[in-house]
Amino acid sequence: MSTVAKESHAAANDEDLKDDLKLLKDDMATLRKDLQSAFGSLKGLAASKAGDGVSKGKELANDAGDHLQSARADLQSQIREKPMLAVGAAFGAGLLIAMLGRK
Repeated sequence: MSTVAKESHAAANDEDLKDDLKLLKDDMATLRKDLQSAFGSLKGLAASKAGDGVSKGKELANDAGDHLQSARADLQSQIREKPMLAVGAAFGAGLLIAMLGRK
């Protein structure tokens, strides 16, 4: 091959490499935009699910509070109806706890 032919072949290879590099840069930019979009969507989804979880937790806490109030009212009414039974049950529970604490 002559020197001129070698130089033109090298110049063509350089141009091909430059074109390939430009295409690679464009592909990387597109990939970066796609990843940013995907991560943005995931962030929004995570925030939405977290908000749903918090609201569900608040709802469960309110329900538990309502059940606790209801149980408390039931217990108070039973104690008012049978005060001696309540005193005996409390004494028995205290005695059992004291016996367990000795060992």
